[in-house]
Amino acid sequence: MLNTCPDKLICRLVAVSFFRQSQFISGKRLKIEDRMRKKIMSVVSKIRTKSSILRGSALSAAGLIALSACSFTGTSDIENPLVRKGTWFSFINADDIRTACSAGDAEGRIRLVYNADYYKETRSYDLIPKNGAEQFEMVSRIFGPLDVSQVNVEVTAPLGAFGGTESRENLSRGQYLALTDALQSDGFGYQSRDGLRLHSDDYYWVAIGCSSQNITLAAWTSAKDDLRALTFPNVLENLSGLEKPLPQPPAFGTPKQPDPFYNKNDKQAESRSFYRTVRGNQLR
Repeated sequence: MLNTCPDKLICRLVAVSFFRQSQFISGKRLKIEDRMRKKIMSVVSKIRTKSSILRGSALSAAGLIALSACSFTGTSDIENPLVRKGTWFSFINADDIRTACSAGDAEGRIRLVYNADYYKETRSYDLIPKNGAEQFEMVSRIFGPLDVSQVNVEVTAPLGAFGGTESRENLSRGQYLALTDALQSDGFGYQSRDGLRLHSDDYYWVAIGCSSQNITLAAWTSAKDDLRALTFPNVLENLSGLEKPLPQPPAFGTPKQPDPFYNKNDKQAESRSFYRTVRGNQLR
């Protein structure tokens, strides 16, 4: 350009102007590119964050499914919080008794579970025949209460880890029959409750027993039944060595009180609750 310019001074001015214009355009381009780069990085960052959240949620869900799918066996230590966390659904469904019952090894076995609002207190009672069913061992346990305000329920619900208390007593055949008579008078063996939902924040009883290689399941819930009118809980409490009295269920027809830890708009209030459904002689 300078070689063909007739006036060297003008050529220099044009060249300087061209150079400055190029600098201006380049600077402007850099600013535009910088803004574009920041916008792109912002989008990428959001995508990465969402992907991380999704991966975390997927892992948490997978972990919860894996834990709740663990089976309780006769050698499982239900008092161990980690074991109980992973086998609770199997335990209240008495999967260990079902397996032994089908093999003819659990005649007369009974398990009762009392859910007195899961995160406050839960109890279990196992009756095990001894010496040809002339004597019985009763193992009573208390689980809870749990300070739910300290738990990340999105990950750990509905299987919160908390400690337990155990008591063991030897029962005579007469004491065992007194309990089974009370259970039968309250509907054990005569119920038809298919589809009944047992919610974790309700009060409910579940009784599962083995007789002649057949499983019998009965369930009573404060949402449908007058738990205070049942007769077997008093018999059970008198036989058990647990010193702490049974939690009193709400009066029949009493509206459910809101959870003191969570308000109705709190998402964690939903995630911490769960239920089991009676399907035939199973809890699903």
